[in-house]
Amino acid sequence: MLRTRHDSERGAAAIEFALVLPLLVLLVFGIVQFSIVYNRSQGLHAAAREGARLASLPQTTQSDINSRVMSALDGVSLDGTPTITVTPSGTQPCKDRTGQTVTVSVSAATDVDIPLWGSITQTLTGKGEFRCE
Repeated sequence: MLRTRHDSERGAAAIEFALVLPLLVLLVFGIVQFSIVYNRSQGLHAAAREGARLASLPQTTQSDINSRVMSALDGVSLDGTPTITVTPSGTQPCKDRTGQTVTVSVSAATDVDIPLWGSITQTLTGKGEFRCE
């Protein structure tokens, strides 16, 4: 009698495992994808800060800022080409603007792909702001 009950419990455990496994896979891959997206977001913020730090100097040009942001993004794997926006716009954003602020924004698209859930494209944005010297 004990043996029959044990065999039926093994079948129930297999069914419970089959029901829980998709949720476990969804949870694990969701955590991994969230970590990847968070890492990319932090990379964009760091690159924008680097660009804004350089842009705060009066002799810095727009191409210098773009170059610094792109070099700061070297270790960040993005799915598309990032868009760099400097405010105020111009060839030298901080020339004759001592005490005012300069803002650098960097945005890029990234794909979030979770098995059993689907794939979406999300736009991430990093922002850095410094006072002009």
